[in-house]
Amino acid sequence: MWLSEGMLKIVCLVLLQLIPLSYQFSTYNAERIIQDNGICVIGAGASGIFAAIAAAEKSLSVCDSKNSMEKPIVTVFEGTSRLLSKVKISGGGRCNVLHDTSKPVGEILECYPRGKRELNGLFRKHFTPEQAKEWFTSRGVSLKTEEDGRMFPITDSSQTIIDTLLEAASSAGVNICKQSKVTSVLRDDASGLFFVNTKDGGSTCFRSVILATGSNPTGHDIAESLGHNLVPPVPSLFTLNTEDHISQDGLFCDLAGLSVDQVCITLKISAPGKKKKQAITTSGPLLVTHHGLSGPAAL
Repeated sequence: MWLSEGMLKIVCLVLLQLIPLSYQFSTYNAERIIQDNGICVIGAGASGIFAAIAAAEKSLSVCDSKNSMEKPIVTVFEGTSRLLSKVKISGGGRCNVLHDTSKPVGEILECYPRGKRELNGLFRKHFTPEQAKEWFTSRGVSLKTEEDGRMFPITDSSQTIIDTLLEAASSAGVNICKQSKVTSVLRDDASGLFFVNTKDGGSTCFRSVILATGSNPTGHDIAESLGHNLVPPVPSLFTLNTEDHISQDGLFCDLAGLSVDQVCITLKISAPGKKKKQAITTSGPLLVTHHGLSGPAAL
């Protein structure tokens, strides 16, 4: 499962609370584009693209219900030239898009040791694992479930997921701006509008802004500048750096690139207030890299 899946669903839930029910569009001048009812998404990773799709589709349905000719504007700003780059490499290039959706929600939540409490209501009431599966299958993506519970497209290619997300974004009218790095977001208290400023000197005004910047510090800075209090971040999914064991005569010397289908790893760490080291044990596929250990078991 991609790292962003749980957060992706949280973003979409928050998004539904942000979308205005009516739209008034576009006045222009030489210095600033005014889209005072547009929706801006910062970051074109999995969560950003999915949030943009959800915003655009929800907004279109609102317009249709009101027989409105005005169409919503949803714009994604991405600082690089690449979209969904982490999706591309996830699951060894196959993209383990979901976890076994036939399992009880409580069991799936156990995979989120620091977030299961926050995800409980979301997974049960707002966007369930089965609904996530239906989102992909309704768009022509056939999925398979492997023994360890990971679900992949039957093509075994992450490009299938990338193409599906981008096609859905295009169909919903999402505007994606690549190489448009956002440097700051300023809120006008009088109007409640957000001015999104980019590195090239551009400034665009939006009614709502969604931050989908992941661990990028710029996103943290923008959130704080808008008055949000951040919980100090801690590592989540990361590889185990064992360079001493990779080096000459080390335990994993010359094994970079080797993958093993099923292993059991035990990591013993010192814990504050504990005399004995605490043991953390996980199992699953393992990949030896040039820096250490990666793959589901290590992550």
